[in-house]
Amino acid sequence: MFLVVDHNFESMDIRAFGKDGSGRSVPIEDEGAAGEAEKLKKCIRASIGKGRISAISFRILFGGDCFDGPVLIDPVFFERFGSMTELFPFYVPPVIDMIKRFQSAFPDVPLIAFFETSFFRTLPDEEKYYALPLEYCEENKIRKWGFHGIYHEANAGIVPAARKVISVVFDKQTTICAVRDKNPLSISLGYTPLEGVMSRTSCGDLDPGIVFYLMNVHKYSIYQIDDMLKNQSGFVGLTGYDIELADMLKLLGKDAKVDLAFDVYRAQMMKYIGEGISVLGGLDELVFSGSNVLLFSPVIYDIVKKISFLGINVSGLPWEGRGEVIGISSDESKIKVYINKMDIAKIIFLRSKTFLNEIQPVSA
Repeated sequence: MFLVVDHNFESMDIRAFGKDGSGRSVPIEDEGAAGEAEKLKKCIRASIGKGRISAISFRILFGGDCFDGPVLIDPVFFERFGSMTELFPFYVPPVIDMIKRFQSAFPDVPLIAFFETSFFRTLPDEEKYYALPLEYCEENKIRKWGFHGIYHEANAGIVPAARKVISVVFDKQTTICAVRDKNPLSISLGYTPLEGVMSRTSCGDLDPGIVFYLMNVHKYSIYQIDDMLKNQSGFVGLTGYDIELADMLKLLGKDAKVDLAFDVYRAQMMKYIGEGISVLGGLDELVFSGSNVLLFSPVIYDIVKKISFLGINVSGLPWEGRGEVIGISSDESKIKVYINKMDIAKIIFLRSKTFLNEIQPVSA
C-alpha cells in the first residue's frame, strides 16, 4: 500500500494505491484530524485498514535550488526545505508541519518528497534568466522556476525512444514544456504563475507597462492590481462570466466573448508550442495531460489541426481507447500524439515504487 499526499494552499488530498495500481481517495472527514498526528493516523487507518504502508509520498510545489529530484525525507530534508521559508513564508512552514504530523503518525514508514520544480533545475541559462540587472536575479532568486515538472517528466518518458517532445499540461494553470533527451529546454511558466498561458482567472503573458499604466490612470494600489491580474483576468476577465471552464466550454461557438477568450488562449498556447519546436529543432512527439485533459479535447483537436502541416494526422473526436495513455495519431503520422490520462497521484505512485528500489537519503 502506498499513500500519496497532495497538499496545496487550499486543501490536502490523500490517495491510497494497492499493488495492482488501483487507487482510491482517503477521506479526512474531521478537519481537525489533519492537524493532530494521532487523529490523522486513526482517520487514515479507518479508511485503508491495517495493511502495511510501503511509503508515503508528498507532492510539493516548490523545491528551489535545494532539490533536483525526489528525496527521502530525513532531518537534512527539513533543514534544506526550511531554508526556503523566506521565499515562500506562507507555504513552507505549513508543509513542514503537515509532513511532521505524518512522520509522527507513521514513524516506521519511508516518506518521500516529489517537487514540481526539480525537473527544471537543468534549464539552459538563456531560458532560465530574465534580462534584468543580474544582481537582482542572483540576490532575489528571480528566474524561471517552472512548474508541473512531475507531469512533464512523465510525458517525456511515455515513448522512451522519442528524443524531441512537447508536453502540454491542462490543469488549473496550463503549462507547455519542450524536452529533448529527457531534459527540459523551455517552459511557459516563469517566476510566478502570471507568466505563460492564461488561466481561468489570471492573465498570462502581459506587457509589464500595462501594469504601470493602469495603476496611474485608475489609481490602483499594488494590492488591487495584483488581485486583478491573478483573480479577475483570464477567461473570467475576457468574458465577464465567473464560471468554471467546463461551463465555459459549453458556450464555445455560441457566445462571442467566450470565442474571443478561447482564441486568445489557443494563440498563447500556439506561441509556446512553436517556441518549443524551434528550440528542439523539430518534433517527434506531442503529449497532452493534466487534470483537465479530457475536458479540453476540442481545444487539443483544434491545436493539433493547426500544426498538421508538420506531418501530424490525428483521428476525429471523440477519442477512445483503453489504458491510461491513448495514441490519437494515425500510423502514417510523422509526429505521434498522445493523451496521458494519468492523474498526478498515479504518476507519483509509480515513481515512488521505482524510487524505493534506488533509495538514497537527501544527506547522501
